[in-house]
Amino acid sequence: MDWRRKVNYLREKNLSIYIEKDGEMIFESYDAMLKPLYVCLVERRAELAGATVVDKIVGRAAALLMTIGQVRDVFTPLASETARHVLESAGIQLCAEKIIPYIVNRDNTGMCPMEKLANDCETAEEFFVKLQDIIKV
Repeated sequence: MDWRRKVNYLREKNLSIYIEKDGEMIFESYDAMLKPLYVCLVERRAELAGATVVDKIVGRAAALLMTIGQVRDVFTPLASETARHVLESAGIQLCAEKIIPYIVNRDNTGMCPMEKLANDCETAEEFFVKLQDIIKV
C-alpha cells in the first residue's frame, strides 16, 4: 500500500499512531504526544522490530524510540529535521509529507519539551531512561 494512503487512514480514523507488521495492525492509539509509542515500546518491544509506524508527528524524541524498537519504516504527515537524521542514521526509511526544522510546543512559542529533552541526549538509550522518569506506565 502506498505510504500516503496509510497517512490518510491515520487521519480518517483520527488516530495519533498505528503500527503494523506483516500486513496486520499490532498497535493503535488516539492518545496524544509520545506516550502511546513509549507504552508500545515498553510492553511490546519484540513486535516492533521490522514494523511500520504511522505517526501523526515525528520529532527526534519519537525517532529515538523507533530506533530502539528497530522499526523498518516510518510514515508521517510531519517530521523534524532531527528525526530524519536519527532515522536515516539507523537505516529506517522515513516518508513525510512535510519536514520542518523542529517540532513546536502546543502554544507555538518554542520547541516541544520532548524534542528539547531528546536534543539534550547523546543516545536513544539515554533518552529512554530520562523518559521513564516522566512517563509512568
